[in-house]
Amino acid sequence: MRYLLFLMLILPVPLMAQTELQPQVSAEVPTEPVTVGQPAIVRIKVLVPTFMPSPPVFPSLEQENLLVRLPERASGPVSETVNGETWSGVQRSYRLYPLQAGQVVFGAQDVIVTFADPDTNAPTQVSVSLPELTLNAVVPKGARDLDPLIIATGFEVDQQIEGSTEMENGGAITRRLTSKITGTTPFLVPELIPEIQNPLLRAYPKEPRFTESEDRGILSGQRVDEITYLAQDGGQTELPPISVRWYNLETDQVETIDIESVELTLAPPKWQPPGAESILTALIWFAVLGLAFWGVLRFFGPRIKTWNQMRQKKYQESPEFALNVLTTALQERDFSKTYSALEMWKARSDFPEMAIGLERRLAKIGAAKYSTHKEDSGADWAAAISELKALGQTQRHLSDPLPPLNP
Repeated sequence: MRYLLFLMLILPVPLMAQTELQPQVSAEVPTEPVTVGQPAIVRIKVLVPTFMPSPPVFPSLEQENLLVRLPERASGPVSETVNGETWSGVQRSYRLYPLQAGQVVFGAQDVIVTFADPDTNAPTQVSVSLPELTLNAVVPKGARDLDPLIIATGFEVDQQIEGSTEMENGGAITRRLTSKITGTTPFLVPELIPEIQNPLLRAYPKEPRFTESEDRGILSGQRVDEITYLAQDGGQTELPPISVRWYNLETDQVETIDIESVELTLAPPKWQPPGAESILTALIWFAVLGLAFWGVLRFFGPRIKTWNQMRQKKYQESPEFALNVLTTALQERDFSKTYSALEMWKARSDFPEMAIGLERRLAKIGAAKYSTHKEDSGADWAAAISELKALGQTQRHLSDPLPPLNP
C-alpha cells in the first residue's frame, strides 16, 4: 500500500491533468433581433484534445414556431489552441427562421461526443450540455398591423379559373391561387381564398401544395390553394375579390395585391321525373294522410253537423232572424209578409214596444192600400224602412250596452 501511494505522488502532474480533459462545446447566437421569417445563423462548435473516431451527435434545435434548415456543408472541421495545445473538432451551422415574434428560448440541449481517451486512445462517449440559447424575433414597425403577416423581399399572387362561368346545375368551376414568395419560406403564406357561405355553391377545398427552394441561404417557394365549386341552384353569384397586404423588406413599405372577383351565372336545375322510390313514398304518404283525414271526418263530422244544425236553429229562433225577415219583406213591399214578420219579431224581442213607430207607418200603408182611392204609398214605405233601421240600432244598443266612460 505504501508503494502504491509513493507511485501516485511521483507521477508527473501534467499527465494527471490530461486524464481529466473533456470535450468543449460552445455556441454562437446572434445578439441582434431577427426579423420574423428571416434566417438567424447559429453555430455550435465541438473541440476535443485528441480526435473523434465518429462525428458528434448535434441537437436538432427544432421547436414550435421555428423553422430549422441546415445549409449546404453545414458541418466542417475546425481547430483551436486550448491552453497552448491544438484541439481539433467539428462545427455545425444552423439557419433558424422564427415564424412569429417573441423570444425563442431553447431548453436543455446536449451534444453527444465520442473522442479518443488521451491515455488509452479508447473511444469514450460523453454528453456535453450546451449553454443557454435565446433568439429575439421581431416584426418591422411598418408591418405590425398586417393580418395575415407576410414579410418578404418579393411576393406575387396569380389566379387561374378552370371551367365556364356559365354553369349548369351540378357543373363545377375551380379557383386556383398560386402565391410565389421570395426571401422567406412559403409556409408563412396563409390561405388566401376566403370561405364563402353561398346556398348556390358548394365548396370542395383541396390540401394546399408547397414548394420550397434555397439559394445561398435565401428561401423562396410557392403555395398553391385550390377550391372546386359545384352549382347547387340557379341564379347570379360571384367568387369574391381578394386583397392581400404584405411588407416588402427591400422597400420597407406595405404593398397590396388585388385579385378580381369572378361573376357566375348558374342555370336552374332541369326537371327530372321522380323515380320509383319517390313515387312509392308519395303514395304511402298520400294513403296515410287520406286515412287520417277520413278518421277525422268519421269522428268529428257528425258532431260538427249537429253543432251546425243547433246553431242554425238557435239563429232562426232569434230576434235577429226575425229582424232580417222583416227587412226583406219591407224591401219587397209585401204588406202581408211584413205584418207576419213584425209579429214574429215582437214575440221574440225583449223590447216589443219599440215597434210602435213602425206599426204606425204600416197602418198608413194599409189605409192607403185598402181605401177606395188608391194613393201612392212610396213615401210611407221609405219611412217604414227608416223606422226599421232605427229599431235595429236601438235593439243592438240595448242588447249590448257600452260601459260608462267614467265609472
